[in-house]
Amino acid sequence: MSPCHNAPEGKVSGVTLRTPCLKRTLIFMTESNCLLSRQPIYGPEMNVTSYELRSNYVNDETSANLDHDQLRTVFKMFTDAGLDLVVGESQSLVTLTPEALSEGLWKTIPKSRVTIGYLQPFEPQDETARLLTEVAGAGYRLALSGKLPGECMSMLSGGDHTVILDVTDFTPDGLQERVDSLRAYKSKITATRVDTHDDLEYCKSLEFDFYQGQFLFKPAAKRKSIPVNRMNMIRLLSKLHDPKIPMPEIEKLVSQDVALSFKILRYANSAGAGLQREVNSAGHAVRLIGMKTVKAWSSALLLSSVDDKPRELMTSGLVRARMCELLGGSLETAKEESFLSAGLLSVLDALLDCPMEQAIAELPLSEEIKIALIKGDGPIGQALHCAIAYERADWDGVRFYGQHSSSIRAKYMSAIEWARKLNSELLN
Repeated sequence: MSPCHNAPEGKVSGVTLRTPCLKRTLIFMTESNCLLSRQPIYGPEMNVTSYELRSNYVNDETSANLDHDQLRTVFKMFTDAGLDLVVGESQSLVTLTPEALSEGLWKTIPKSRVTIGYLQPFEPQDETARLLTEVAGAGYRLALSGKLPGECMSMLSGGDHTVILDVTDFTPDGLQERVDSLRAYKSKITATRVDTHDDLEYCKSLEFDFYQGQFLFKPAAKRKSIPVNRMNMIRLLSKLHDPKIPMPEIEKLVSQDVALSFKILRYANSAGAGLQREVNSAGHAVRLIGMKTVKAWSSALLLSSVDDKPRELMTSGLVRARMCELLGGSLETAKEESFLSAGLLSVLDALLDCPMEQAIAELPLSEEIKIALIKGDGPIGQALHCAIAYERADWDGVRFYGQHSSSIRAKYMSAIEWARKLNSELLN
């Protein structure tokens, strides 16, 4: 068990956080521009099997210009405590640059939790091949580019290693041919840059082992109308997000939905909520916890009831919601609840498989939230853009009204912890 699990806890927005652990881990990352994000990798059932960890300090464009201290900064995050913070109990993929490989920075990473990726080209006689053989010999799983020659691919045989294929580099027939040839090495094969549902379905037909890309956040099909069962969810969301709704109406709304009421009561009385007294009714929860928090919990529960979508879609919505709320909190006149709502609803189009305009048409949202969701404009739109850019490791887009990168990074890390708590103790 890592030190984080026994750390003292503090409470933020109705969810308990291990703040001392957060501070101790983040201190490894200097007050520089070092950023760290996670990208989900899915299995055939669209469950998250691991996360790829990406940093603006470790990529093809910047790594050659970094000094040793900068390069080591990000690898200090890849301890048990750092991995707990970013990916929880999930496995990770850490991709090395040539500099990180030659420096031996992989040696400090726990081999039971991480696959070491190396996606640069190399030849069998290169020093790189020797170093990667050393990595595998030390007991690490490897992930190499599927574009390497056969002599290099052979080092993957006989272990639990992975080949990574960028599907945009191939025609459909060429992709099938390459996958067939890679089967000879008995390694797992990951399809990356799978950004549409059509791409996903084709890759599934080729029986890849893992999938990575932005397909999850796209509507799977353009529906002419929203199904009846999902319209019921929209109606409840509509009432929850009505800015004029009085507290008694919220109490009544939550109490009338048996499943919603039960889950809120169960979570409110759990250790994770951090409340000091027992909550004995939905109305009591609203009065004790506050409308803002109960609205957020109820909205998350309603959105998670769309059971034919992967859980990671809802997790991303929660991370965006909390990150937007924290970003909005730095503006003097901002309504943090509006920022949280926009983040949470930003996955509604993918959940309902329709354009965002149609997804929110029945919701009594403020004009600034609608503009943020549809056009990405205004302070809320800027916060949402920043959160999504960070999520996707689009580092040029990670900015919000002059905030320092370290501050934005801390908000992202806090949002992950907040989402993890809600996922494990409220949504399950």
